[in-house]
Amino acid sequence: MPTNEENFDDFIKSNKRPGRMKWLVLLMVCVFFAGLVIVSADWVLGALIHTRKEVTVPDLTKKPVSQALDLLAKQNLAAKQAGVEFADNVPPGSVLRQIPSAGSTVREGRIIRVWISQGDEMVFVPNTVGTSLRDAQLAIRQAGLNVSQVENAYSLTYEKGLVITQTPKADSMVQKGTSVVLVSSNGAPPASVILVPNFKSKKLAEATLWASHQDVNLIIREDPTSVFPNGVISEQRPQADSQVPPGANIEITVSRRATADNEKSYHLHYELPQGKKTSLVRVTVEDATGESEVLNETKQPGSKIDLEIPFTSFATVRVFVDNILVREREVK
Repeated sequence: MPTNEENFDDFIKSNKRPGRMKWLVLLMVCVFFAGLVIVSADWVLGALIHTRKEVTVPDLTKKPVSQALDLLAKQNLAAKQAGVEFADNVPPGSVLRQIPSAGSTVREGRIIRVWISQGDEMVFVPNTVGTSLRDAQLAIRQAGLNVSQVENAYSLTYEKGLVITQTPKADSMVQKGTSVVLVSSNGAPPASVILVPNFKSKKLAEATLWASHQDVNLIIREDPTSVFPNGVISEQRPQADSQVPPGANIEITVSRRATADNEKSYHLHYELPQGKKTSLVRVTVEDATGESEVLNETKQPGSKIDLEIPFTSFATVRVFVDNILVREREVK
């Protein structure tokens, strides 16, 4: 009976291509060792996993990230940030939610996915002053805010049905969902109601004449450092459209700027375009002493702005409408 060696020799002799046989044998050896490596790695990995202890996932929610990492380290667990989200009840930088959830049983070395809170979502308050009440309410809702209250008051500046003031003020940043209070105009007041006009940028004589007709006390304060021309009102208290009783005190600040020998003045004239919305107008002047604000008021569409701006050797006058630079002029 032929032995295994004789059979192997006959198989080699019967093969017409010895080179092909060598490659076949080499391939079979490689496959054997590859399978051995895979089986060994799987056995080692399984042994390592199953030798790790089972631990309980701690509750990381509403805890700062540093504290959450400390809690995971005590359990030989790791963390991976899966995302960030807004949340009104979880401070910024704290864990909002986690996977696996708190109380789950996992093996040591497990990675816990966490979502980090960005805190409350912040939004800008739209400018609704001078718009109709309906448009104001729509703009506030579209900004993610709520109209909590609508009050009514007389106004010398705004027609009936237009918004006079709002709280919070326009362009302030607040939490999403914040309540906004609107004051709607009832139009011009009856003779028995005293409303304070807007005296800013006007001559002192105009305020004095009004006070004498309305039986109110005018308290005059002087500002020698004002950027306004001498004799021009720079501040007033209370503000325009405020209702006051007879005999009330009205405080105004008048510029008493010392006039230099070489002082000049620049007459600024600017007219707002027509439209449906009021605009916040700011006028600044920058000279060798720095930048100063000479106007910051909400103006109706089509309003005309006329200001006398004093300067010495040179200055740059800028006009901003709704915080957008619309004019810049260098004067000498």
